[in-house]
Amino acid sequence: MPLDPQPSAPGAAPRDPDTAVRRALLWWFQAPASAHVAVNFAIDFSQARAYLARLAAQDAAAETSATGQPPARVTVQHLLVAAVARSLAAFPLANAQIVGRRIVVRERVGVAMPVNLLGHPGGKRRELGVSILADADRLSLRELAVRGQGAVAQERSGRGTNRLVRQAVRLAERAPPWAFYGVMDGYERLRQGRLGSELVYRAAPATTLISNAGAPFQPVPGVLFRGGALSPPTRLGHVGTVWGTSTVQDEVVVVDGQPAVRPMLPLLLLFDHRLLDGVAAGRLALHFAGLLTRPEEAFGPTGQAHRPGSG
Repeated sequence: MPLDPQPSAPGAAPRDPDTAVRRALLWWFQAPASAHVAVNFAIDFSQARAYLARLAAQDAAAETSATGQPPARVTVQHLLVAAVARSLAAFPLANAQIVGRRIVVRERVGVAMPVNLLGHPGGKRRELGVSILADADRLSLRELAVRGQGAVAQERSGRGTNRLVRQAVRLAERAPPWAFYGVMDGYERLRQGRLGSELVYRAAPATTLISNAGAPFQPVPGVLFRGGALSPPTRLGHVGTVWGTSTVQDEVVVVDGQPAVRPMLPLLLLFDHRLLDGVAAGRLALHFAGLLTRPEEAFGPTGQAHRPGSG
């Protein structure tokens, strides 16, 4: 699959947050209505799997070199983060946040990811953490791997990686329920204002969320993951997209008009209809798929290529 449609082409990707359509959608999808639309699809992971194997072979060669320093291993999760980050950078409205009745386009992509803490020191007090990889669109795949592994290790050690999240957890643990709810309600009122929303964004610069609910499990013969749906809460912060993944699974698909078995990556894309319509969301999904089906072209033969114009 090619990397087209190029979002830089005229009319390929909406970029103006203040149009009549956007204003109408902001009014139409007021709470308690849900503005998020779920799309389920699957991507042939053959090229991505081969690419990750080539990077692993490079790591093995470097580990036996004079330095002997094992490099940060690039995983499926890192590749997904890189593809999501670059896709959102190419579709600015998908990387926007809704604050009150305003659409605020963020120039940089921040990827939030849940971190399982069970079985780790950090899991003694809570079972789930969250890491935020800021400026993910400006990092190479290798840089994302280093930063991502460091963030997961810190979360699982119990130290946490984000001050705002740590403070919220500490408040939930120590304050009586009435105090906790009162503080959080005050936070929500602050977040809806222009100044407050900027302060919150600086403290937790997340513009999208990736969840891999099924990834820890091995494929089960006779069972295929077919996706799901979610209505993201409007509190704490707004993200324009949520990306859900499961483990890669073998499926029979059509290749050159013939049935063939391919490793397929199931994906769930949730997009906010106030930011994107179906056409733009489809182009976003195709652009993301193009990055995963041609990863070496996008991220370089060693995983060190940066997004053009990100310097």
